[in-house]
Amino acid sequence: MFLFGNRKKSGLRGGVTPCEDGIAVASVNSDKARVERCAFQPLSPGEETGAALQRVARDLDGVDCCSVLAIGDYQLLLVEAPEVPPAELRAAIRWRIKDLIDFHVDDAVLDVFDAPAGGARGVQDHLYVVVARAALVQERIRQLEGAGIALDVIDIPELAMRNIAALLPEDEQGVAMLYFERDRGLITLTRDKTLYLARSLEIGYAQLQQTPQLIEQLALEVQRSLDYYDRHFQQAPVSAVTVAPFAGDAGELSEALQIQTGLPCRTLQLGELLQCEEMPDTQDTGRCLLTLGAALRRETASL
Repeated sequence: MFLFGNRKKSGLRGGVTPCEDGIAVASVNSDKARVERCAFQPLSPGEETGAALQRVARDLDGVDCCSVLAIGDYQLLLVEAPEVPPAELRAAIRWRIKDLIDFHVDDAVLDVFDAPAGGARGVQDHLYVVVARAALVQERIRQLEGAGIALDVIDIPELAMRNIAALLPEDEQGVAMLYFERDRGLITLTRDKTLYLARSLEIGYAQLQQTPQLIEQLALEVQRSLDYYDRHFQQAPVSAVTVAPFAGDAGELSEALQIQTGLPCRTLQLGELLQCEEMPDTQDTGRCLLTLGAALRRETASL
């Protein structure tokens, strides 16, 4: 979403996302649809994030890289598109969202992308707006560029998931994808490489493991999302659900969701979608999936 500088014309693209206990790293050769690397590098005892990023930078050797904001470090808003010339769009959007965020709009950095057409007339009259605190984005830039990483995009999880879902055969007709971190998650609904709907969840894999009954609530959240999609976008119903790997039994969750929703549910298998130089284990795939998805980004333009 937030673009910096000019991207080099190279098939190799990297992703680097610092986390509390390590660094998620991915690199993709888009010309060959091959994952060269997908690994979570934990911090060594006493190691600081900056030192770990420098180590990653040496391995990436100047490859253009993206990074992904953490869930909760930004807001994704759906707003009515203002009827203004393109040169005035940013100012108009800032005015429109100033009462929708919990900090002063002067402290915000934002970007927009088209929301799909909705309603019976199929009119594209809304925009998705990504809003984050400028200081938070600037700190991520400082972290990565200070370590020698060639950063050109800071993206959001919803679009990273869209990029992964676009590889699924089910995406042609529409697919719901579920992603879980320890204490939170995301649902995205995509169709034909387009993000239609995204919802955050206050349910993570830890809660699902501790309280299996939450699967019923999760199934209800999925069904609500599908119902909204059917009503608002008036597309053929989404008929498949994919669960991203996480530090737990994603296969068991997929089976339970299939029983609860009555829809085909399966666990994402990275090796079925992309060639992998070395297949990461399930936990690494889960922790690096968003970074990998961002590295699959195709867009090269922004407002």
